[in-house]
Amino acid sequence: MASVQTRTFPTPVITSRQLKGSLPRVEIDENVDCSAVASSCIARLEKLQQSDLTDDALWRDCLSITGNQRTFSSSTSVLAAWNELVPKCKPRNFHLVPYSAQLFRLGPQPAWIVAAFQFETDGDQAAECSGSLNMVPDGSGGYKIWVFSTMMEALKNDSNSGNPDTFPDPTFAPATRLEDGGEIDCIVVGGGMAGLCVAGRLHALRVPYVVVERNASVGDNWTKRYDSIHLHLSNSYSEMPFQRVYADKPYNLGSKELAEGMQKYVDMHNIQVWLSSSMDQARWEEETKSWNVVVSRQGQPKKLKAKHLVMAIGGGLDVPKYPEYPNRDEFQGTVIHSADWKNADAFAGKKGIIIGAANSAFDIAQNMVDSNLSEITLVQRSTTHVMSSTVLYPIQDALYNPQCDLGMSDRMTLVPPYAVGRLMIMAGAGALQALEPNRYDYLKEAGFRFHQSPDLFANPVEKFGGHLLDHGSVSIIKTGKIKIKSGILPTSYTPTGLLFDDATELPADVIVLATGFRNNLRRSVASIIGDETADKLDDFFGLDAEGEIRGFAKPIGHPGIWYFGGGTAHARFVSRFLALQIAADIRGTSFDAYMDTP
Repeated sequence: MASVQTRTFPTPVITSRQLKGSLPRVEIDENVDCSAVASSCIARLEKLQQSDLTDDALWRDCLSITGNQRTFSSSTSVLAAWNELVPKCKPRNFHLVPYSAQLFRLGPQPAWIVAAFQFETDGDQAAECSGSLNMVPDGSGGYKIWVFSTMMEALKNDSNSGNPDTFPDPTFAPATRLEDGGEIDCIVVGGGMAGLCVAGRLHALRVPYVVVERNASVGDNWTKRYDSIHLHLSNSYSEMPFQRVYADKPYNLGSKELAEGMQKYVDMHNIQVWLSSSMDQARWEEETKSWNVVVSRQGQPKKLKAKHLVMAIGGGLDVPKYPEYPNRDEFQGTVIHSADWKNADAFAGKKGIIIGAANSAFDIAQNMVDSNLSEITLVQRSTTHVMSSTVLYPIQDALYNPQCDLGMSDRMTLVPPYAVGRLMIMAGAGALQALEPNRYDYLKEAGFRFHQSPDLFANPVEKFGGHLLDHGSVSIIKTGKIKIKSGILPTSYTPTGLLFDDATELPADVIVLATGFRNNLRRSVASIIGDETADKLDDFFGLDAEGEIRGFAKPIGHPGIWYFGGGTAHARFVSRFLALQIAADIRGTSFDAYMDTP
């Protein structure tokens, strides 16, 4: 048996460029019988051999075989993990989904054969499952498996619904009679989009839960931000589970539209939300395997017990980063972080400085232009990754659009190994970027330092942001209505503005710090569960060595507690896997998460 490594926390991070994986360079006959090839390869999964796999094979699983979210690289590693796990989970009845086998093209030439399949498991966790398969010629007239993925669809043998995609029963209201001293299976901390997605999935599985949300209204986490904030991805990409709530909304959703859709989702499914509430403390009780929790509900403390806590409190992006410059008390104007900014109405005719050069900075700069500030300067401290909507939107809209099946699109984009999905997106993005090589020449002329890359999701996945998606916002530089001060750093405040390291001074009436947020969910969680327990946990976000997002809807080092957050598509889709894990545990058939690396 191959030697194994067992995981310890916190999990080290890597960059996307360090991931294993490459796209095949092969020739495929246009007239190949794709269904016959796929059926043959799928049948081999019953008794998988190393000769069935390419040397650089990849396998990703979401719960069905590993009880975890894992990616294995190389035929040796894939086969070792597969052979170790299959006897326990007992997969069977692998079969091709009719009409799913087809040639996949990168450009005009066929690149590989892709197909979908279904199967069941009859082991400790009996389930209905699905998967996808990518096959390439082996050079001898046959085909091998290059990349395959597997995922759990639904729990079998469940007296309740075992499928987290089931439309929730609005009459299910487990929090209605929850009083002081009561018990509930799951408390979701945070009622933003991520928390509501998890709640909906738990509701579909009839797991008793309640969402604890500190704001007074659903969607306040958006409407309390600056007025011009909006999502830079499409309304279809940003939908909630089960049924579209943004179909009649603008392509780029603003805070009002986001809040309206979230409230519609809550009303439609009777999502159990306690507003104006917070979780003040939670302590683990080993004897009962549950949390003793203190929740403040509209100012009244309540003591509760819960088997599971889902920490959906903004991915750790709840603490603003404030750059420290001396003599802050001398400045006679206003200094405000983007987290507290609303609009520029009060500063018409005055001078503004924005420190930062990513999405929020440009949103605020446009707001200042619209509010007729007399002088606006954007201070760029480091190079900005700029991606154009003319590159991203065609790639996104091909899969996420008003006509698509969102569940199918999510399975196509979010289940296969990230290493390969990244390379496929890069191939398309690179081709689109090449069509307009001079698009941003005016940024160079303005002194704005930037780089472009076809790796569109490196910043969101690795850094939780810090990039600039240009859907027209960057053009305000071309108009000359804002000035750029780049590579010259502030050194201190002055009574009338900011002093820089080149000895220049910039006057200002208002300075907005669009400098981001602290990305450390573990430390935010520590304020609730205590440092001793939090020190056992993994960190959240960033890529591990397999290309998996650290700590995301998976075991994190302590029973009964989970992290959840991230982008809208991940919140919508990955919430199903988190809900399945919680439901299985509540019903006495916990997942045995595979943590080894063969």
